[in-house]
Amino acid sequence: MVVQEREQAFARRTITTADLAEWPDARLDGGGRMEDTRVFIGSSTIESQPLRTKRLVFTDPQDPSLACAHSAVSADGKLLAASFGSNDVLVWRLSDGLLVQRLGHDHGHTDRIFALAFSPVDPCTLVSGSKDTTALVWDTRRARVLQRLEGHRGPVSSIAYAPDGALIATGSHGDTSVKLWAPALGACLHTFDVGAGMYTLAFSADNTRLAVALGRSGLLYDLRTHARVATLQHASTEVLYWALDSAAGADADARVATAPGLQNPGEVKLWSAHTGAPLRTIAHPPHGLSMPVAFAPDGSEVLAACNAECTALAFDARTGALRRTFRAAKRVYRVAYSPDGAYVAFGAADGDVEVHDAASGVFLGRFDGREGSRELWEVQFLADGQSLLARFKYGPLLLYNVQDVLRIR
Repeated sequence: MVVQEREQAFARRTITTADLAEWPDARLDGGGRMEDTRVFIGSSTIESQPLRTKRLVFTDPQDPSLACAHSAVSADGKLLAASFGSNDVLVWRLSDGLLVQRLGHDHGHTDRIFALAFSPVDPCTLVSGSKDTTALVWDTRRARVLQRLEGHRGPVSSIAYAPDGALIATGSHGDTSVKLWAPALGACLHTFDVGAGMYTLAFSADNTRLAVALGRSGLLYDLRTHARVATLQHASTEVLYWALDSAAGADADARVATAPGLQNPGEVKLWSAHTGAPLRTIAHPPHGLSMPVAFAPDGSEVLAACNAECTALAFDARTGALRRTFRAAKRVYRVAYSPDGAYVAFGAADGDVEVHDAASGVFLGRFDGREGSRELWEVQFLADGQSLLARFKYGPLLLYNVQDVLRIR
């Protein structure tokens, strides 16, 4: 079994000379640990039965009771970075859970970490944003600050890397601005005054647009001219949740999807990521659709929840036609596709995570995440398409292996 193989590898975990050459500050204490959990397997969510399995748990060894506030995974899926409400960033090697670095101490941030993002082109380069109003670009191997990005007048609460790694965007709730940086130089290239606190930042796949989610609306900026291209919002004033099609590349049909929150379901709208023009409205009467919203990795489908039915619905991203219905055991609170599009994971508010076959909609298994009554904040697949990371409002980071479910089935 995959679980037994992984347990044996963790039991034999050591720090070799080669490890120290790559990670001089690696340490055995504080590594990820295996713990017992349950996975429910069956032909449907109703008929599933519990079986024992393992999951990998990551906490701050200085205070394991602290909840993970922010996390990021390197583009190659080999490193996990996390902050636990302090001004330090912990970095683990995911192959064996080894704690390879702790960033901070005397030369890091002076206040809590609010955002983390790995470079998409260099898996050992990480940027962190803090309440201290700065963002730091780190060489995680040597725990060295490469660039100190200064200029915000409030906490740096949002960070995004451009797909080619040439730009970093930082946003601050405090000064309601978004700044563009050249990370190689540490230079601020432009400041956008967005006039409100932003929730998320995202670059288009072709590096020409920046999307800024403000809550009840969103902004698109041209990264060549720095002009605002469009303001996106629904007719009502509900909070909007965003997804950006990351598969389009230089395709002029790159899209943004917006959906209302759980309390006010309605329509999903698709927009051009280049012009901001409305492309299509997707409705699901009588109950309506809501967050979470996500594009399939190839951009062919857009998925949204219908929580009145405990379902998630996949629609053709071009025509808006319903392609598939996923039936969940509980209301869908978070969603993530595996990078190859083979699986889709649905997270419930209480921490349970279901995995379905993305092509057929078939239920594969449900990981039990409810111990401690945690509230699930984020779920994501790693680059291998098999590892599933869950982050909670209260509690540690949990890493599940979908291969365990497939072998048991």
